[in-house]
Amino acid sequence: MKKIILGLLLITATNLQAQIPMWALHPTYDMIKPLNNGNFVVMKNGKQGILDAQESQIVPIKYDKIDFFIGNMGLIYNDNKLIAYTNDNGEMKDVSNMDYKTVCLDRFSDGYLAVSNQSGYYFLKDNGDTPLGPYTFVYPFSEGYAWVKVPKSAKHVTDGGYTFDVLSAETGQPVYLALGEYDKSDIDFISTSSNGKCIIVLKKQFFEYDYRTETLTPLTTDNNPSNKKTRVTANERPVKVNVEGDRFSIQAKQGYFTFDPMMRLTGITYTGQPTQYFEVPQPPVVTMESPIAPVAYNDTKLLGLNYLGKEVLSAQFDEVVRRWNDYVLVKQNGKYGVITFDPKYTCQFVLNEKMNIGFEHKSVVTNIKVTCPPYMKLPLMTLSSLDKNCTINIDTRKENTNIETAVLSYNCTLEMPEEVGLEQTRSAVKFAINYDGLKFTPATIPFTAWYINNYTVELLSHQQNGSVLTAEFLVKNTGQHDGINYFRDVSIETDDSTNCEFTKVTEEMYSARLSGFQESTVNFSVDITEDGCPTITYPFSINVKGNAASSAKGKGKDKGTDATEQKQEVVQSKASVKHKSVKQNKPKPAPKKEEKKIILK
Repeated sequence: MKKIILGLLLITATNLQAQIPMWALHPTYDMIKPLNNGNFVVMKNGKQGILDAQESQIVPIKYDKIDFFIGNMGLIYNDNKLIAYTNDNGEMKDVSNMDYKTVCLDRFSDGYLAVSNQSGYYFLKDNGDTPLGPYTFVYPFSEGYAWVKVPKSAKHVTDGGYTFDVLSAETGQPVYLALGEYDKSDIDFISTSSNGKCIIVLKKQFFEYDYRTETLTPLTTDNNPSNKKTRVTANERPVKVNVEGDRFSIQAKQGYFTFDPMMRLTGITYTGQPTQYFEVPQPPVVTMESPIAPVAYNDTKLLGLNYLGKEVLSAQFDEVVRRWNDYVLVKQNGKYGVITFDPKYTCQFVLNEKMNIGFEHKSVVTNIKVTCPPYMKLPLMTLSSLDKNCTINIDTRKENTNIETAVLSYNCTLEMPEEVGLEQTRSAVKFAINYDGLKFTPATIPFTAWYINNYTVELLSHQQNGSVLTAEFLVKNTGQHDGINYFRDVSIETDDSTNCEFTKVTEEMYSARLSGFQESTVNFSVDITEDGCPTITYPFSINVKGNAASSAKGKGKDKGTDATEQKQEVVQSKASVKHKSVKQNKPKPAPKKEEKKIILK
């Protein structure tokens, strides 16, 4: 094939590569849990830590467990013991010497963590200040309130008498309860706040207390608070709390009440009546729109990734676990990693410095460049050709990074596409980037190509002797061969009824002997095929003697014939291309059927 003229690359008009994907966390982890502030809890070799999006350690990966980052606070465990707590920026508070155990809820709620040890019950504050307590018993904060059993004596926290208090999450201090004719010493039971309300038992009488309005409403079986005959009462003081798995219940004379693990009311059942169910508030589920979508293929179980409707990463992932903003959590080769996308930049390809190239021979050496943002690390990038007509010379690799761009370039050998002829033809080659182990979707680089015909064929002379026509031709190549002898094949093509004997006299001189022609005009062509290039055909038409008037155009002399008359006997047409005669070093395989791709929403 010949020296390609690669067409004009409209890089600025055609987006050849979508937004840039990069590993935020490489796929080397056994577990990854994103945090709200952009950091990640990770597990590797059985140990956990916290990393940022640049894979720097915020909390060292050396703990058995880091759990429950609701409210931006997490608990750190070793040997099944709570040893510290931390915010999502890695600011830790060591409590390893306190032997704390969490109470009911293994996470901070409203900025407090309910814990206990041999000294009593406490609330740890997320700002690391002195804990609240000790108390005789506590339940976690909910909706800004938590009830506690306050010991009547500091010397008897765990085994003495107590009274109830309700603490404010804002101040950490007891709040005022509008109990009317009752006071806090009358409290037999109090539940945790749910939807702004709680169940409170005062001297065996059941009430609903509303924190928002500070109102106390008696509970009745007929839902008529003014009906004293139907008021709900307890069997005894203090009210006994029954444990049923991770749920709780208390008995009344008229039925029973059920509560969730945080002691929030979930149901009331009065004898002979259907149960009334109550929904407890749940932590808000944060849903974030993502421009990323997985791509499935019909020939592999592996997934690719799509960004804003354009495929960016080819099939290489076992699973796409979670997507948020410009991040995606993936599983690859059994490990987890996080990929981030830069929506502002793309990688752009430049072939042959955006200049046109013409094929003078079957191949040409040119240049391919990939221009990227300056933060990309070129040593982590390789470029490969996915086109059998293009070979990258890896020894010519060059890297150049400045404050504006990072450029990776190679020399590559391009072979003439099969469809190339004397006219400009659009073609394309495919290149693929592998960056830091990520396989980018191949970029198709279009170009315009044509074959530069440097050959001329001149009919020097021709002579008819009866039924035999002899002719001499001069075949020249005006192109520059750079000292290389390019193989070429010269032949004559005739119609089926004409016989031809074609002889190479010298490197440029050829002779032909044609016979058996039946018509008054002999039509034939001189065909030149350089190795790997299309066949160039030069048509000739010669009127033979014995015909009516002979007319002529063309070059050369007929031996024994007047030169002027000879010019009227030969017609030479413009050279053209025969693609069916293209010589290839290797047969081209059947084109691969393009795989159907499915975008998974």
